[in-house]
Amino acid sequence: MLRSILFILLLGLSVGAKAQSVNGVILEEAVPVREFTLTTQSGSTFTKSQLKERWTLLFLGFTHCPDVCPFTLANLEAVRTELSQLVSPNKLPQVVFLAVDPDRDTELLQEYVKHFGISFTGITGQRAEIDKLVESIDGFYRLEKAGPDDEAYDVTHSAAVTVINPEGEITAKISPPFHPFNTANYLARHMRGLDVMN
Repeated sequence: MLRSILFILLLGLSVGAKAQSVNGVILEEAVPVREFTLTTQSGSTFTKSQLKERWTLLFLGFTHCPDVCPFTLANLEAVRTELSQLVSPNKLPQVVFLAVDPDRDTELLQEYVKHFGISFTGITGQRAEIDKLVESIDGFYRLEKAGPDDEAYDVTHSAAVTVINPEGEITAKISPPFHPFNTANYLARHMRGLDVMN
């Protein structure tokens, strides 16, 4: 009887592990991020140079997002926690949240990112500069405004996390779901230049 129970538990764990695989794509060649100039939640300038000398996980969204953004940012904090067991503190990637709705995001950005991770960086700015970075990471967004006076609009946007290496180059994309343990192991292997399995 006990053997049967153990078998069922092991089978369940096996199925669970498969269900929590990582939806990641490693680029065959790294793609440089183009130059841009944006502003952080604290008001300092953020450019491509801030994407160098360390790994970065970049995600775009908006502060009024009801589901995808909070889910992703919370999971990225959990991924960093798991990664802290696998890499040294100076190797931990920074998490950057690109807020694409500056009219509503700018005022709320500081409190918003602090809610998910004290080390997170939120960036936003002029529409043209936002678009440079969005296009550079092959992302997209669209403000779903019903009219010029609509202030309760939604924003449709891509949900993938862009992985950027210490040279400021895009090396991978990871899509939901972001299971913390599996995603952390995936990233740790990728950051070391090892083969990864989805």
